[in-house]
Amino acid sequence: MSTEAEALLHCIDRQSALVREFIQTLEDESALLLDSTPNETLEALTARKNDYAQRLGELDRERAERLARLGFGSDRDGVEAAVFAHPVLREPFDALFELAAQASELNGRNGQILDMFIASNRRALDTLRALMGEDLYDAKGRLSRP
Repeated sequence: MSTEAEALLHCIDRQSALVREFIQTLEDESALLLDSTPNETLEALTARKNDYAQRLGELDRERAERLARLGFGSDRDGVEAAVFAHPVLREPFDALFELAAQASELNGRNGQILDMFIASNRRALDTLRALMGEDLYDAKGRLSRP
């Protein structure tokens, strides 16, 4: 295997490890969402998720560059051609794509939970506004009416 193919393999392994960590963060987020956790904890998890997204984006770019150096595109056809030329890449790529699908599903599910919370909070605020009028709180954040 060429040095460039070995570097690509190392990149895929690093990316798979990072996606595994990201999946754990998504699972932690899901548990917290279902457990009515304070906002500070969810904010910290969101920051972690954003960090993972940035790092994964960097590894995506590196993987695309390494594929290009080997003469392959970064799309599905390019990956298939790279795997055909370097069969040792098959298992790592398959594992990476499986992990990415799992992360996408978890992230989508967590998004649905958040959407339900937002809708519930909106309904609660709408009910309060209907009961008390539009001015629920004064400038100091206190209820405007006792």
